[in-house]
Amino acid sequence: MSKTKLKLLIWLFLGCVVVGIGLGVVRFVSGLIQYFNEGADAASVLNIVPNVPVDLAVDFEWIEIEHNTGRELEPFTAKLIQGQYMRAWLQWNISYLKGAPLGLSSYFNGPAFDAITESIQFTHNEGWIMTHTDLDHDLELHFYSADGSIVSFTDHDVHVAEIIRDGDGSPITARVTKADYDVVMFLLDGVWKVRHWVRTNAEIIDPTVYEPPKGGEDFVMRNGRNLTLNGEPYTIRGINYYPQDQPWENFWGNYDSDVIDSDFALISELGLNSVRIFIPNEWPAPPVEDDHGGGHGAAEAVEPEVIQQYMLDSLGDLLDKAEKHDLKVIVTLFDFRTDYQILVWPDADKQLAELVPYFADNPTILAWDIKNEPDFDREGNTPEMVDTWLGHISYRVRQHAPNHLVTIGWASPENAHLLADVVDFVSFHYYERADALPEKMESLQTAVGEKPIVLTEFGLPTLNSPFSPGGHSQNEQAVYYADIRQVLDSVDNGGYMAWTLYDFPTVSRQAGGDATQKHLGVIGRNGRVKLAALMLAEEYNPATARVTFVDRFLKPFYFTALLMMGFVGLMGVFVIRRSRPHFADWLVEPLLVIWYQFRHGVGRAWHLLGQARRFVFGKIWLLLTWGFYPIRWGWKVGRRWLKFGKRLLKLIFKRILGKIWDLRPFIFIRKIGTNILQRFKSRMNDLKEELQSDDNAE
Repeated sequence: MSKTKLKLLIWLFLGCVVVGIGLGVVRFVSGLIQYFNEGADAASVLNIVPNVPVDLAVDFEWIEIEHNTGRELEPFTAKLIQGQYMRAWLQWNISYLKGAPLGLSSYFNGPAFDAITESIQFTHNEGWIMTHTDLDHDLELHFYSADGSIVSFTDHDVHVAEIIRDGDGSPITARVTKADYDVVMFLLDGVWKVRHWVRTNAEIIDPTVYEPPKGGEDFVMRNGRNLTLNGEPYTIRGINYYPQDQPWENFWGNYDSDVIDSDFALISELGLNSVRIFIPNEWPAPPVEDDHGGGHGAAEAVEPEVIQQYMLDSLGDLLDKAEKHDLKVIVTLFDFRTDYQILVWPDADKQLAELVPYFADNPTILAWDIKNEPDFDREGNTPEMVDTWLGHISYRVRQHAPNHLVTIGWASPENAHLLADVVDFVSFHYYERADALPEKMESLQTAVGEKPIVLTEFGLPTLNSPFSPGGHSQNEQAVYYADIRQVLDSVDNGGYMAWTLYDFPTVSRQAGGDATQKHLGVIGRNGRVKLAALMLAEEYNPATARVTFVDRFLKPFYFTALLMMGFVGLMGVFVIRRSRPHFADWLVEPLLVIWYQFRHGVGRAWHLLGQARRFVFGKIWLLLTWGFYPIRWGWKVGRRWLKFGKRLLKLIFKRILGKIWDLRPFIFIRKIGTNILQRFKSRMNDLKEELQSDDNAE
């Protein structure tokens, strides 16, 4: 190829590259312009701080946006104002947390900036540490200027959670407030900033001040220390529920309507009237169908609206199945939530708003259980933070579902009196001895006054394997259930719920991973109903639950322990004989001397006693044989048959045991035993000869 042609090819290649780059730039710029013209968020294109943080879950709503005295507010502008306003609140919260006005000038201007800076500085000068977050916003637009640079609105009923501590970290106050904010924002250099910000109608939310649930027909209500349904006393007889093959976090992501229908029918057949279920803190994505229409894999990148709808549909179907089988449902919220930091409170409010209002008029829901065992969370967070969150959530649930009861499932009766004023009935869990329950119930009743008390979890595992030292049999489980029922029958209470319906094949790590969790059900893995299930029905007979001698003293673990002790003993003898042969001599010799003297003395006494016995009984037998010849004849015949049977059994066992005795492990043990016995006999003979020689010498 000539140099001229090579140069032309090179220039052609470079020209194509330049044209390609040019087309790419033009396409990118045109797409960018089109994206902005469509109202896109600049932050998503330019990779800067987004207009609204993606994980900011604060509820925000414009009200009466179309009615104002100025220019109409465009949706794109409303979105920009909303983003800057929410960021202003977020920066204010962060500044309180850090104790310094950080980055406020980007969102505040003029009097608003001066006032907020002063409040943060005052808190810092007092030595206080303040955590502070906004939970919701309802904006009523008043004015939007003709030139599009000024907007005025009122932010109604803004709920703000705050916890103030002193310099040592001790809490000064923990509360939720509600107030209105009159706001004016200016558009400065392309950014909306808050210039005027005045708080009005401020009040502290007291979750203990509330109207009783409205209820209605078919709703469970509270009357003093008792629960009622349609005016009649109602006692909870229930069970905590997960499907057997999809417990804990596998439940909702693999929701199966047919399984729920079958299980709820079984619960109803057991004589129960309620179930307790758990809504996870993180909702699962819908299952993904495979090519054959099955499969339950979690979908990736699923829109939040799809996840919400799946959760609503699943819970709605479960409530329909419960209604079909005349069951009431306690819905436990925020299961496995452990983070109570105040800046993440808005996501809990958002989750409540997306779930609870949809079932506010459903009478199948007996109560909303705000949190399962929150006393375990007080250590990882702070007590005032957890308690304030629980009070706030109870207040929110009552706003969303005014017809339903509210409770908190405490892990122990010692903590169940906490926040008793914010719930309709007190509930706790108990896994200790049944005979200690009456005193705890009496103490709790004194602490909570006229509130009903419900035992929402109790149980005893039936893990009774050869490797479980604390195992219990099914009879012991039934006796425990009967004892708990008898205690509850003797005191005022709203009912009970056992843990749980099924034994499970696996245990979630979130649930502790304890193997005993697999065996706490009243129905085993084989589908058989345990005796304990009969102790849960309204009519039960505690006398049918008994602990036998085998249950109490012949546990499989005891046999394992005995076998291990025997094996260790044999191995110890073997090691001693192999490693230190003279050790056995000085250990065995004193024992042999003692044994010989004992055997010699006992033998002489037994010989004399035998002579006397033979003389006396011989004379008596002689008299009886002359007087009762038929008895003598029958005795002889019976003895012959007994001897024949004895020989026959001896022959059978000798054949069977002989085969077993010839197995390799027994040959090893037999050799060790034979060596020890030979040495024992040899030493005995030597000692006997020495003692006899000493006697002859004397």
